[in-house]
Amino acid sequence: MFVVMKNGALNAAAGICLGLAAPALILGKAWIFIGLLVPILAISVTLLSPQNQPFKFPRRLSNEIIWLTAITMIFWFVSCVLSADVSKSMSTWVRTIALIPLFYFVVWLLRTEKSIHNISLKSITSGYAAVLIFANFSLYVDAFFFDLYASLFKLEFVSKFVHISPVLLQMLKPFYSVAACILPIVLWAGLRLGGTWKYLAFISIPLTAALLYGKGQQPGMSAIFGLAASFLAFLLILICRKLSMKAIKISVLFGVVAVFSFAIFILSNLPIPPVLPEPAPKLAIPDWHRQVIWGFTFDIGMKNPWFGVGPNTINLLPGASDIIPGMNQEYVPSHPHNWVLEIFSETGFVGITSSISLVSLFAWILFQRAKKGDSSAVAIIALLASFLCSSLGNFSIWSIWWLSVFGLLLCLALATNNEDHQIDFRSTR
Repeated sequence: MFVVMKNGALNAAAGICLGLAAPALILGKAWIFIGLLVPILAISVTLLSPQNQPFKFPRRLSNEIIWLTAITMIFWFVSCVLSADVSKSMSTWVRTIALIPLFYFVVWLLRTEKSIHNISLKSITSGYAAVLIFANFSLYVDAFFFDLYASLFKLEFVSKFVHISPVLLQMLKPFYSVAACILPIVLWAGLRLGGTWKYLAFISIPLTAALLYGKGQQPGMSAIFGLAASFLAFLLILICRKLSMKAIKISVLFGVVAVFSFAIFILSNLPIPPVLPEPAPKLAIPDWHRQVIWGFTFDIGMKNPWFGVGPNTINLLPGASDIIPGMNQEYVPSHPHNWVLEIFSETGFVGITSSISLVSLFAWILFQRAKKGDSSAVAIIALLASFLCSSLGNFSIWSIWWLSVFGLLLCLALATNNEDHQIDFRSTR
């Protein structure tokens, strides 16, 4: 009896932590890892229970996704071996791969202990609403509570560990894209839970919009772009439900051609380094600095076309730290601010081709489920769209905290992406 009670408390704590880990990033990037400590303990305890066995993915997902993932990891490994900084690339490769078994077992835990999953959905719905209220109050009314929190981390080594900034907008800026990824999952969770949770989820929409506006001083453009892509993905699913598979495949083909044509247009109009002191942008967006970063990154990729310069190393190359003429900024300040160009320049054509193929296959499998009414598949596609599109202009794709946010949110929806958990999204309208 004592063991059952103890495990029940642990499961409740694990569910709360899984739900709050992503919203807690508003207090600093390190909170995503702190939030995973209790779930990892719960996984360990649950694994010791003899009646529980790790689940197996559906065969079509195993045979296709897992093999393509393995191929991608091998290509990235070759890039690591040929890297400009082998140790840094290898450490990036290892920690990225380590996320796969971690989140595999998070999904397994949520499926094995369904009470944990229910608690986690309630926690993320309520926690996200609370975080938005805190953030918007600090932005538009009074930053007293934020200042009080920031004052607790005055020691430099502590503030760097938790990633605390004394400036409110700088503190909120990394959370913009996190919010853009959380919102689709919260809306799905609210509709799934129903009742008060549904209304709590809907309240998060205007609160998220107010947050991303950033008081008009520093709006989160990448996050707004991500949310727009998420909403567009949802609309396309609704439209495609009424189309035949033949019409869908033709539409996908045209869509791929359009995307590649647009990408070629962007890449062909990027500035070639070194640039002149006077900005001469050929593109209306993004800003000139970002265009210079992308131009430098693409140029490096074209000079190292097959396996790139090694994961997470482009900022170490000669010229990357040079100051852009007419600007007090480096050509590559830490990372390229675009996941496609980053993977291309650092892992080459083979790396980016296998990566895009993996993402496309995953999205196609999810779409087939979404077309049949699987609400979790719809949520994952919306999350994927927001994550990938916002990553076209924000963080490094190798950032462990950013990948962890995506992985955790993915787990919350993926845990229900099977027959005994499935809910038809058409029934939630």
